[in-house]
Amino acid sequence: MVWQIDDEMITQRSIKLKRIRLLVFLVCIFGGFGAVLVRLFTVQVLDYKKYVDYSKNQYYQKVTFSPTRGRILDRNGGVLAMTVPMKSVFVSPPMIENKNAASVQIAKDLNMDAETVLSKLERKGHFAWIKRKAGTDEYEALKSRHIKGVMFVDEDRRFYPLKGLGSRALGFCGLDNGGLAGLEYLYDKTLAGEQVTIIAQKDAMGKIYGYGDRPPESNFEIVSTLDTSTQFLAEKAVRTAFDRYKPKAGLAVVMAVHSGEILALAEAPELDPNDYSAYPASRQKPSVVAQSYEPGSIFKIFVSASAIDAGLTYPEDKVNCENGHYTIYDKVFKEAKNEKYKIMPLKDVIAKSSNIGMIKIAQRLGDKRLYEYLRKFGFGAKTGVDLPGEITGLLRDYKAWSAVSLPSISFGQEINATPMQLVTALSVVGNEGVSVRPHLLKRVVKNGKTVMEYTSPASERIISKSAANRVLGMMRYTVTNGTGRLAQTVGYEVAGKTGTAQKFDNASRMYISDRFLSSFVALFPASKPEYAILVMFDEPMGMGWGGEVAAPVAKEIIEGIARLNGMPAQGQKRYDVNWKNVRVAANDIGRDGND
Repeated sequence: MVWQIDDEMITQRSIKLKRIRLLVFLVCIFGGFGAVLVRLFTVQVLDYKKYVDYSKNQYYQKVTFSPTRGRILDRNGGVLAMTVPMKSVFVSPPMIENKNAASVQIAKDLNMDAETVLSKLERKGHFAWIKRKAGTDEYEALKSRHIKGVMFVDEDRRFYPLKGLGSRALGFCGLDNGGLAGLEYLYDKTLAGEQVTIIAQKDAMGKIYGYGDRPPESNFEIVSTLDTSTQFLAEKAVRTAFDRYKPKAGLAVVMAVHSGEILALAEAPELDPNDYSAYPASRQKPSVVAQSYEPGSIFKIFVSASAIDAGLTYPEDKVNCENGHYTIYDKVFKEAKNEKYKIMPLKDVIAKSSNIGMIKIAQRLGDKRLYEYLRKFGFGAKTGVDLPGEITGLLRDYKAWSAVSLPSISFGQEINATPMQLVTALSVVGNEGVSVRPHLLKRVVKNGKTVMEYTSPASERIISKSAANRVLGMMRYTVTNGTGRLAQTVGYEVAGKTGTAQKFDNASRMYISDRFLSSFVALFPASKPEYAILVMFDEPMGMGWGGEVAAPVAKEIIEGIARLNGMPAQGQKRYDVNWKNVRVAANDIGRDGND
C-alpha cells in the first residue's frame, strides 16, 4: 500500500511546530527577563547593604591599631615601666639563595647560634621569625647586609629603665607585651588601652596606601603608690644585709600607716624584668604575698594587743615567767637563749621577748577569743592588696587546736602569715587601732588627666585607741630597753619588735635549731606613726637573731626616710623657706642699691 500525505496537513503541522517554538522562545525570553528582574531586586533592594560593603572592600579596608602600652609611674611621676619601639626580624625562606652563608651572617649580627638560624631558613612556607625585638645595633648591622629574603617589622617592647627597682611589684610583660606578673598582669587591660579602628584606602592590587588621619591613641597610665627614692634605699639596705648574711631570701616593706599605700617593696635576690626569663619561676613571684612563714616573736605584738583591748592586762601588769621553764600537758616550753625570767611587767615580756610570759597572756584570752582577735587583725585571710598570687596563710579554727596550740601560737608558731599580712596588721597599731587596706594603685591617668582614683574601703576598728597606744608604748620600750636596741636612730624615736623564728621541717616534723626566720617590725615616728616597716630574712647564716640581722636594716631605712622627707630630729626645728618671697626681697634690695 502506498501512503499519500496531504499538503494541507503538512502545512498545518509546520505552523503548529512554529507556534510551539515561538511560545517556548517567548517563555524563555520572559523567564530570563523575570530572573534578571528578580536578581536585580535582590541585589538592589534585599542585599543592597551587602553589595555596597563588597564594593567598599575593593577600595577600603578596616585597620585596627593597638595603642602603645601605657606607662607605670611612681607616685611622683617617675617612669618605672615604658614601651620602646623595636625591630623584629623575619624571613621568607624560598627567597634566601645561599642559606648556609646567610645563616652565618644573620647569626653573627643577631648574636644567635648559626645552626638555630639555619633550621629556620630551611623551613617550608613563606614566613619564619628569626628574632623578635632585636637591639638597635643588631638591626643596623643586619640591615646593612641587604640579604634578600630578610625583612624587618616594627614592634614595641616593654622596658624598665630602673632595671630591677621595684620589680616584684611591677612584674613584667611577655614577648607580645601582655602582662605576666605584678601590676603589669593585674592591670593588663587598663595598660593595653582601647583598640582603634580606622578606614584605609587600597589600590587596584589591594595594597594599602593611605591611612587618612589616624585618631589619637587611647593611652592609660598607672600611677603607683611606690616612691622611687624610698624603694631605692629599702633595696640598698636589704641587698647589703643579703650579701653579708647569705640568706635564702630577704625583703622589706614600707607602708603608709594611715592610707595603706605601699611606698617600697624590696626583695632579694634581685630580678631584672627586662630579662625575666633568665630567672627561675620561683624568683618571679612577689614572696611578700605568695609565701607565708611562721612569724615568731613579732607575733607577740598582736597577742598582747588583743589581751589589752579585752581588758585582761596592761603594760605594767606583772607576769610570772616561771624561771624559764613552763610545762603544759607534758610539753616543756623554754625561753630563747635559755633565759630564766621570773616575774616582770608585760612591757618587759615584750621588750625581752619572753615566750613563757606571752603564753600566760594568751591563756587569759583563751582559744576562742584569741582566734577571733587574730582573725580581726586579718590573719588567715587575704589582705586584698593589688598583687596577683596572694595566699591566705594559715590560721586554723580554734576548734581544731590541740592542747598546746594556744601557747605555741602566742609566740608565733603553728600559724603562717604572709609578710603583707604582718605589715598590714602592724599598721593597725600605728593607726590607733583602725585597719587599712594595703594597695599599690594610686590612680589611672589618660592624656594627663585622672580618670580613676583609688578609693579605700571603709576602715574597721580592730582594737581601741587606748590599747593601740599602750602597745605602741611597749614597742618604743623594746627599742630603748630590749631586743630592738640596734634599731635606735639618733634623734628619732622608733617603736619596734624583733622576731627570731625557728624553721619547721615538714619531713622530720620538728623545729630545726640552726635555721631561722629573722625579722623586725617598726612604726616610725614612734610618737605619731606615719610608716609601718617590716624587714625579714629567711635563714641568714649564723644564729640570725632578728635584733642583730633585721633591726639594723630597719634602722637604715628609717634614717633614709627621715632624710628624704626632711623630718627634723629631736630638739631641732624644721624651717620651710618661701623662695619666691626671698627672690622678691633680693630684687627689692637690688633696686635700692643696697648690699
